[in-house]
Amino acid sequence: MVTTQRSWYLLTSRPRQDALAEEQLLKQEYEVYRPLAQCLRARRGKMLSVVESLFPRYMFIHLDDGVEDNWGPIRSTRGVVGFVRFGIRNLPPPIPEKFILALKAAESQLAERAIDLDRFHNGDVVVIDNDGPFKGLPAIFQHYDGEQRSFVMLEILHKMTKLAISPADLRAAA
Repeated sequence: MVTTQRSWYLLTSRPRQDALAEEQLLKQEYEVYRPLAQCLRARRGKMLSVVESLFPRYMFIHLDDGVEDNWGPIRSTRGVVGFVRFGIRNLPPPIPEKFILALKAAESQLAERAIDLDRFHNGDVVVIDNDGPFKGLPAIFQHYDGEQRSFVMLEILHKMTKLAISPADLRAAA
């Protein structure tokens, strides 16, 4: 009787085809993990919250040491380039299970901290919540702009000043 050891391995995909590669591997009933992150992107002049690969062009696949799982079809799967390999024997190194578990935990924490683009509207009173010189100061929210910034009006020396700041550094005033 042969016992097999299941391990995670790192795959690369073609540019902007990691979602396709994941879909095709799942159709072949492989266990695949592609870490995702929610981020703000400017599309047609508006800020949108989109879900993207945390590591573009990379994903993890859970396989045994070659006895039970057929590794052959993976290389010819649409969107897949191949395994990440290195070392003298040019073999794909196994990824420790605890690294994958830590990555999954971090991914869920990132999803909880995703920024809601409808959270603030023009004229809302907000508080700056970062470690910079403006920490704790009230401001008036203006609008979202660019990939990862928003504009607020802040009173500095009795003058209203426009300040660009990350939306993650703002919280609603109590």
